[in-house]
Amino acid sequence: MAELVDISHPAAIDRALREIRSGHVIALPVESGYIFACDAFNRMAVSALHLLRNDPTGQAASVMIGDKGRIVGITREISPAAQVLIDHFWPGLLTLYLKPHPALTWDLGDEQLLDQIAVRVPNEDFAIRLLNETGPLAVAGASLSGRAAFTSPTLINEVFGSSLDLIFDGGEISAQIHSTVVDCTSTPPQIIRHGSVDSRALREACPEISEDLG
Repeated sequence: MAELVDISHPAAIDRALREIRSGHVIALPVESGYIFACDAFNRMAVSALHLLRNDPTGQAASVMIGDKGRIVGITREISPAAQVLIDHFWPGLLTLYLKPHPALTWDLGDEQLLDQIAVRVPNEDFAIRLLNETGPLAVAGASLSGRAAFTSPTLINEVFGSSLDLIFDGGEISAQIHSTVVDCTSTPPQIIRHGSVDSRALREACPEISEDLG
């Protein structure tokens, strides 16, 4: 079983940082539930994250950063509309599809074939503090592929504890919420999944936004 580490412990950030730098996958809380996270530039770690979740081949992990200003280093272009959404809704429950910077050598699971990354800045103190130490992390919901992220660290330990060393315990997350997803690689940007940030708020900030929900 994995060790549960309370996120309020003074050494929690340092322990998480050591795990990430050692190429391990950790579980930690964000406002939408628990996530698995690893170094986005460590291909073996990203592969381990996908194996842990039993993801299908070619599925890309998402990316989290600790501050919206860091988006410049991982994307090759930020449209005016994307910048408006970033300024209005980050940190928070809005995920944006953006074009990755061509100089990046990472492979999030898609062998760089998709030419897009899903990026978010979480609104959770422990995660932000960790991200500001690690830089971009590859992340996915702490669950099996296609299922909702677990909201209980105890349940994560029961299911995945044999494959994890550390689970960072922020307690039970009472209400599972999802991020809204907007594709900013298209013009105009398109809402491709509804979530916590509603379409009215998005249109107030960015009137040209459209919807493509399949």
